[in-house]
Amino acid sequence: MAKKNGFGWLGWGLVAGGVAGAIAARRMAAPRHMPYLDTWQQAMARTRGEVKAAMVATRVEKRFDELYAGRPRFTHRALRNHLENNILPGLALYQILLEEGEDQQAALAEVEQMFEISFGQIRKWMPLLDRVPNTFDLFRWLARWSLKNRFSPGWEIEWVEDSKQSIAFNMHSCFYLNVLTAYGAPELTRVYCQMDDLLYGALPPSIVWQRTKTLGRGDDCCDFCWSRGTERA
Repeated sequence: MAKKNGFGWLGWGLVAGGVAGAIAARRMAAPRHMPYLDTWQQAMARTRGEVKAAMVATRVEKRFDELYAGRPRFTHRALRNHLENNILPGLALYQILLEEGEDQQAALAEVEQMFEISFGQIRKWMPLLDRVPNTFDLFRWLARWSLKNRFSPGWEIEWVEDSKQSIAFNMHSCFYLNVLTAYGAPELTRVYCQMDDLLYGALPPSIVWQRTKTLGRGDDCCDFCWSRGTERA
């Protein structure tokens, strides 16, 4: 098994991020409709009550609309999708939680919780990859496609390995970190990194997920690595 490593989050990730991005894009049929808001409001109602959750959700949606109206206009479609479907919703929620009086760590923890709820269903799908033959070969093809089409612009990628046994690369520059830094919230990036761990940690035994560093957590790169594991008999 390859010990080399390769980004943080993102994404929200490669294959999972591609699925998440597609779902988010469908939810964005109206350009100014905020993704995930209904799900987050329902989750907040369980701890804040219906009235308070509705008030917070209204503020989050208003902030999202403001961020969306003033967003940078990237020419590349993939970067627009990352910004509009992933970064701005999380940033709007985080900013409002801080304004509600939560300290930074509490706000980050709640954003992470909301993300976990939003992507819980995708996580349940990950083990289903084991039902197709040559699981790792399929995953490797999907990962290469996703990198080329969704993560080539905006990220600086250094390939480490692309073989029948492992696909690994280091990312030395991260679109999410760069954008969130420009918005004054670089610390939020690590929540997106955590979603990689959540999603890829649910992969079947035929795909082994490894990562020791991410830019969002203060390291010098994001070291992604997936290796061939044990195929189902």
